Amino acid sequence: MSAVARGVVALVALLLVGGCSVTVGRAASRPNIDLAQQASSLGLVLEPEVKDQFSVVIHSPETVHVKEWRGTLEDGFRAGFGSAFPMGAAETDLKVQLAEAELTYAPTAVGRHGAVSAIEAQIRYKARLMDARGQVLKRSTGTVSSKRSATSGREVSGVTVSAVESMYEQLSRDFFTEAPPTPVAAPTP
Repeated sequence: MSAVARGVVALVALLLVGGCSVTVGRAASRPNIDLAQQASSLGLVLEPEVKDQFSVVIHSPETVHVKEWRGTLEDGFRAGFGSAFPMGAAETDLKVQLAEAELTYAPTAVGRHGAVSAIEAQIRYKARLMDARGQVLKRSTGTVSSKRSATSGREVSGVTVSAVESMYEQLSRDFFTEAPPTPVAAPTP
């Protein structure tokens, strides 16, 4: 058996404890964000390109079925930014617009003979911070990964939530963290 075939077999064993697929539903995340209390209100806009239900094919027929993705993103947003910003108003002072939040899975550990033994969740995103008039104030794009890997099908939801946390932690840094002032060198005596 080739190394690629052994890797596929191992991934099948990883994901398919009970069949040919794993389902990931709405799950709560807890992004590690520490911002000072803000006077401005903040809202989230998910563009139509951010689908609510989809399937991610790891290697046919191994598939992760994702349901309520938009709800997972909304819950993570509130958990991450809710302690710093007033939320819930129909009109907000600032909005985070997610134009893209594409979820994928990638191998993180390969055992003997090329067998995949762990996967991580990754989110490729495009986000904008906008004011109440719709003016773009800042942009952030990239791909973030979960903080840990899944080694069984029942761990896939956990790594998916971890990737959501990573995305919002990155957006917090990109949108709400100012660069520290450049230190002034002390004069030499």
